[in-house]
Amino acid sequence: MLYLWTPEANGVWQWSDGQYWKQSSNLEQLIHDLKAHHGQEAAVFFPSRDTQIIQQVFPKAQYKKLGADGVKYLLEEYVILPLDSMRVLHHFQNPDQLTVLGVANTAVETLQYALALIPVKVVALLPDFLLLPEPEAGETVLANINGHLLVRENEFLGQSVDDLSLFLDFKQNDSLYKTANLSAEQMNSLQAAVAEDRIESFHYEVPVIKKIKQHPFNVLPKAKNQQGISGYWKACASVLLGLLVVQFSYDAVRWHQNKKVANAMAVQAVDQFKYWFGQSYPVTEQTLKSQFEAQLRQSQTGSTQALSLISRVGPLLMQYQITANRVAYDSSALSMELKAGSAELLQTLTQQLKQQGFKVELGNIQPGSAGVVGLVKIQ
Repeated sequence: MLYLWTPEANGVWQWSDGQYWKQSSNLEQLIHDLKAHHGQEAAVFFPSRDTQIIQQVFPKAQYKKLGADGVKYLLEEYVILPLDSMRVLHHFQNPDQLTVLGVANTAVETLQYALALIPVKVVALLPDFLLLPEPEAGETVLANINGHLLVRENEFLGQSVDDLSLFLDFKQNDSLYKTANLSAEQMNSLQAAVAEDRIESFHYEVPVIKKIKQHPFNVLPKAKNQQGISGYWKACASVLLGLLVVQFSYDAVRWHQNKKVANAMAVQAVDQFKYWFGQSYPVTEQTLKSQFEAQLRQSQTGSTQALSLISRVGPLLMQYQITANRVAYDSSALSMELKAGSAELLQTLTQQLKQQGFKVELGNIQPGSAGVVGLVKIQ
């Protein structure tokens, strides 16, 4: 599984395929670097400083009484944001340890928007202190990973550290500190606060986190439960019903309008019939049909040929962005006054039509206001 580590401020993206951390200067470079891993599952680690974590001794009976919804209010006095605008997760560990984590919804959403551009499948979104190995009881792990100083105090408690001296001032320094890659300044701060025999070094490696998708602090929004799915389908049904009502209303309006048009057309047909055949000619459905067919049959052939020519020539005019100022059809020939950007376009159009089997004549070409105007005759 791929690991991605989001930057702090104007830092760089880091990623690993299990060997070591590689760096990408920006999001665009990261997208390019991950092309070879397209579609793979990835766990994303964001700065722990964006979270608020509390850990308390909490009797199991009281935890059950409080319930999952009530636990999040334990975080209320430690944050300035309303709890409704935060994603709050918790984990109870027997016999009596309760850990509550909160992160702003806006921070999660912003990360999701950025991660949607990356060609991988994000399955977990976790605080970055989990990139350190889990300490044993009585241990604290400190590591400087490419300029990021992280601390992990137990399985579910850790943070990003800016000022190591200040962090140590608020800690009981009887723990065994296991360190990796600390700078000289950071090591001096640690040695000033902790006895020499309470400091050990270790070799840092990219960890393998088991069951990472199910981690209690995976803040990636999870799939809706069955109740949520049921609500979703209810909403879909409501929308569908609304669409059907709108469609039926629209069809009814169209039917009414079409009926009015049909009535108007019937009146026009009778008027036209009397104009052609005289006021005294009997007007019935049969006479209307037979006499109209005979009258229209005379012009049907010419109209069909003209439409056929226009349908074949039209796409070429669109291709070369040529417009027709005037179109006429007479004696099996289509005459068009065409406006084009240049004379070369008209000549190219003529050659294309000839290649398609038309007989084409290109008349005089005159300069116009925005190009040229030429007469083209097509058979």
